Amino acid sequence: MIATIGLPVYNGDLFIESCIQSILNQTFSDFELLITDDGSTDRTEEIVLSFKDERIKWFSDGLNKGISYRLNQQIAMAKGKFFIRMDADDIMFSDRLEKQISFLNNHNVDVIGSNAVVIDDKNKILGFRECSLPSSFKDVYKKVLFIHPTVAGKTEWFRTYKYREGLAGVEDFDLWIRSCFYSSFHIISEPLLFYRDPLIFSFKKYAYRQKQLRKCLIKNFTMSNFLLLVYVFILSYFKQLVLFSAFLTKANTLLVSKRNQSLKKQEKDAFDKILHNIID
Repeated sequence: MIATIGLPVYNGDLFIESCIQSILNQTFSDFELLITDDGSTDRTEEIVLSFKDERIKWFSDGLNKGISYRLNQQIAMAKGKFFIRMDADDIMFSDRLEKQISFLNNHNVDVIGSNAVVIDDKNKILGFRECSLPSSFKDVYKKVLFIHPTVAGKTEWFRTYKYREGLAGVEDFDLWIRSCFYSSFHIISEPLLFYRDPLIFSFKKYAYRQKQLRKCLIKNFTMSNFLLLVYVFILSYFKQLVLFSAFLTKANTLLVSKRNQSLKKQEKDAFDKILHNIID
């Protein structure tokens, strides 16, 4: 088997049907889809089991263990040469697997990702999200290395590094910090995923992620990166203060929208057509 798609889910009944449909309609078909439930209490199981496709493997133990535990569970069970990340609320371009697996088969690369088209909960096109490879150690802390659900790579690489538990929300950031200078990464510049990230700001969620980020920094502390970690640590508190002020002044939506690059109407219309060809 060539590929294992890892799809962890918790209460994903709003979007998981279109997510799975986008996976099953891939132009590349030699894969297994591992869906590990993390204690969902909604209709997630009912929706998943309504699909009659032998490539889908559903696992549910009724427990809430967190995303890192579920990803490591999938990596341990994976039969594919390559491990493909996916989230339950996102939608794959129909040729995502074909393009990523072709690249991995023809280049000596451990992990690849891609850019993404951002959509809201109503499948409206919001913008374009880019990521970039680091050119220095400092860049690892300052730039978006990968959009996590666009990632694909060698299964053995994921088994070597694994995800650390207790860092929900920044589990991918921690993984890249620990591995980036011992691995070969690549980013496909074209978008291969519709990434769901609505312009809705939750200060509580943001504050939690910043707390997790600082926890991650402490776990990755060394004397050689001491000053950089102090800088990022302070910056984390500063960002949290700025976003809290924006939240109080109702300017938070504008700040959240700055994460995306704008698209021209012609580009939006083209992506909208691609999206609806997948989900309709």
